[in-house]
Amino acid sequence: MQLRVGTRLYDSSNYQKEFDMSEYVFGGAGDIDRAIALLVSLDNNQRNALAVLQIDEAIEELQGEYVKSSADASYSPDKDVLARLSGYLAMADDRENPELK
Repeated sequence: MQLRVGTRLYDSSNYQKEFDMSEYVFGGAGDIDRAIALLVSLDNNQRNALAVLQIDEAIEELQGEYVKSSADASYSPDKDVLARLSGYLAMADDRENPELK
C-alpha cells in the first residue's frame, strides 16, 4: 500500500521487503496498538479517497487482531499479518525517529 502524506510517500511493501522478519518478535497487543496509531495518523492526513479506504481496511484488520491479542496473550497473528505489521512499525519508527533513517 502506498500512502502520500504531505510530500512524503510511504510504501508498506518496501518496508516489508527491507525489514528482516527473522529479527522481528511480535510484541503483542502493544505492537498492534502502535501500528493502529500510525495508520490513524496517516488516515487523518490523507486526502486521496482510495488511500483512505486502504488505510481504513488496514485499521479494521488490525483492530480485529488487537481484540484477539488482548483476549489471549499467547495469540500471534499469521505470517502475512505479521509482515504487514512489521512494515507499519518500521514506518512508525521512521516517523518518530527521522534522524535514524
